[in-house]
Amino acid sequence: MSILKFVELTGESAESWAQAGQAAVDAASRTLHSLRHIEVIRLTARIEADSRLVYQTTVKLAFHVDRAEEGESLALQQAVEIVADEPLP
Repeated sequence: MSILKFVELTGESAESWAQAGQAAVDAASRTLHSLRHIEVIRLTARIEADSRLVYQTTVKLAFHVDRAEEGESLALQQAVEIVADEPLP
């Protein structure tokens, strides 16, 4: 049996909504593995002071949750993974 987890991210691009969505996927793929599905939730843009647009694409990504090792709880495994990651800015 596989278990999927979902995260929602917003990427930005000066070029297009497609590139903004790709930026979100690229960022997620640096820390998540086994990405499986993407759903585009929202397309928006921010207007800069010089009237240029910054495209924003919000996506929902699904990825497989790793199974715990024999004798190890899944919560413990996830806690170890969280501590091992770089600190949040």
